[in-house]
Amino acid sequence: MTDENVIVIEEGENSPKSKKPVYIIIILLLLVIIMLLLLLLVAVKKKKEQNSESLNINKIVKKLEKKKIPKDELKILIKKANILFKSGKKEQALNLLEKVSNYSQSLSLYNLGVIQIKEKHYKKALNYFQQAIQNQNSKALSAINAAFCALMLNNKKLFDYYKNLAYTYLPELAKNKNYPYYYALVMYYKGYEYEAIPALKIPTAYNSNELLSAVYEYLNDPFHSQIYTKNPFYKGMELAQSGDYELAKNYLKQNFSPKSQFALALVDLKLGNYKEASVLIKKYKDKNIYPVYMFLKPSLFNIKTAQKDFKKTFLATKKDYYDLFFYYAPYKVFNMNQTIEFLQKGISGIPLGAIEESTNALSKSAFYSKLNIKISKAIKLALNGHIFLANKAFKKLYKKRKDSYIINYNLGLTYAQLGDYTNAYKHFLKAYHLNPYDIKSGIFALYAADKMDIKNPYLVASIKDDLNANTPLQAAMLAIYTGNMVQLASFLDKDEKNRPLWILSDIVAKSLLNKDYSLEALKLKSMFDRDLVSNLLYFYTQNRDLPLNKLAAKYIPYFFTFNNSLNDFFYGSKLAREWYFDFARISGLMPRVRLLLIKKAQKETTDIIPVLQRLAFADIYTKHFEEAYTIYNDLIDNKHINDPRTLYYGGVAAIGANHHANAVALMELAKLKNPKYPEPRYALGLLWQEAGNLNAASIQYARIPDFFKSEFFDFNIKKP
Repeated sequence: MTDENVIVIEEGENSPKSKKPVYIIIILLLLVIIMLLLLLLVAVKKKKEQNSESLNINKIVKKLEKKKIPKDELKILIKKANILFKSGKKEQALNLLEKVSNYSQSLSLYNLGVIQIKEKHYKKALNYFQQAIQNQNSKALSAINAAFCALMLNNKKLFDYYKNLAYTYLPELAKNKNYPYYYALVMYYKGYEYEAIPALKIPTAYNSNELLSAVYEYLNDPFHSQIYTKNPFYKGMELAQSGDYELAKNYLKQNFSPKSQFALALVDLKLGNYKEASVLIKKYKDKNIYPVYMFLKPSLFNIKTAQKDFKKTFLATKKDYYDLFFYYAPYKVFNMNQTIEFLQKGISGIPLGAIEESTNALSKSAFYSKLNIKISKAIKLALNGHIFLANKAFKKLYKKRKDSYIINYNLGLTYAQLGDYTNAYKHFLKAYHLNPYDIKSGIFALYAADKMDIKNPYLVASIKDDLNANTPLQAAMLAIYTGNMVQLASFLDKDEKNRPLWILSDIVAKSLLNKDYSLEALKLKSMFDRDLVSNLLYFYTQNRDLPLNKLAAKYIPYFFTFNNSLNDFFYGSKLAREWYFDFARISGLMPRVRLLLIKKAQKETTDIIPVLQRLAFADIYTKHFEEAYTIYNDLIDNKHINDPRTLYYGGVAAIGANHHANAVALMELAKLKNPKYPEPRYALGLLWQEAGNLNAASIQYARIPDFFKSEFFDFNIKKP
């Protein structure tokens, strides 16, 4: 290389020229000495600069070899090479210029690509990185950035090509101190997220926190993801994963990205904010960002969880007591002159002969028709616990006498005992309109409506108008519905009548006023000694202050005392069925109950349907899902039982047995039968969301009352 060449490289540089003074002024001796000292200092300084320059060159060469030279530093290097050449250090100057010429083009292209990335011009950036790779320099780094550009351009083919190319060239960076970060980035691009994590935790010149956070987010680990970022989304996801949904919602609301908003919808579902969840899910119906899967709650099969739930839910609200009123309410028969009331559980409190005697009297009386005899026979079925058959009999009678107050009342009562509150409300209301003097019919209509969260202020006003000083029991029953604690306290001061509904009103009043009602429970047990519900209620009052595990342990020997009085469980009311199952669940006796039902089903010939319904229910709780699904299919398809409860539990069994497509059909039918029943709607919402039909899911969620809590279903996010 000649001097002339060096001058060309430093084109555009103005070299400083020394100027000599024309005239010399006489210098004093003192100044000469000072000048000599200054010259000495300059010489020393010059020597240090030369040494320093030599050291800088070595550093520069090392930098170049590591390919970390910025573009705007190239001109400075050329200037330094020119100075070295003029000062006689030709060998060093040539060495430096050789390095610059080797790296300048590829580094320029590489850095131009980086600049275009910062400007979000990914297509231009990709072009620069392609050229840099072709020049055989910065291949690994250029390939990594080219992969990123392809990703941002949504070009999967190019992305796959460059990530594989980066993986091939990666060993070239092995000696680079930032190699762990480059390695992690390539591993992340290739889908080896777990391999990327250890490398990202090794300190480098790069801030690896965002990438670490992204890796953990991809792995559905928001707890670790939020550690490496301040983004409220990750904190919200971590809190949601740990079950702190209220706090999670506060964080997720701060981020308006689709991911955060979709996660917020799922948190709203967990919190029971169905209207808000519906809006968000509908908004992102074309982006199923977090696919979910639904499942039966593990608490259904866990004894300890069942005990905790029992403590919270058993006779916890006034609505829980409505079923007790339906259970102990009297049935009615009539003639032209009088109304004869039979207690539903009169089979225990009144000798069987009394019912037979009444039936005989009805048959002999000239004033009673065949219809009256049929009413009496239907009541006899109910008193023996065969509520399903009694309901069936009353439905036949209703077809013949739709305007009969007695038939409407009795039919409403059987529906209420079966848990069909929609039809119970309908017939109790009709009975009250047909006979406004029977205030209990109106109150029972309110109870059935309240079980469905239906309000009827006009009916409340009408009943209040009908109340008087001669109806203290009815006034207390209405006070239970309205929550009038003053009225209930006043009722407790009245002389107690030895009648089931009066005693029951005392029990409910004392319970709502936080008073002990053990004595009243004992009176019911004494009145109906062999009755399942009165015995369970008495057992509960005697042991409710014990820890649930000890209460459950005490129940196990008590359980075996019911062997001869289980008709009401096998065939009877919803309350008897549910309580018997509840106590069996908290004490671990569900497998034994299932065996009892299997034996009963094998022997039963006349009233098999309720037995099969209970057996299928026990199958669900003992995880015999396929058996339960088979029974429910038989009940629905062959025995034509299509009430909302049977259809719904058939859907539950289908989900447990992993027949989700069949579950959709069953839940749809259950919803159509009872549009106000939220459980099938919630199940349908989850089933549609699981299938990816977010629009259909949002429609179901929009029609569920806020803060509803499903007894059976929960969901989680699918892992990739």
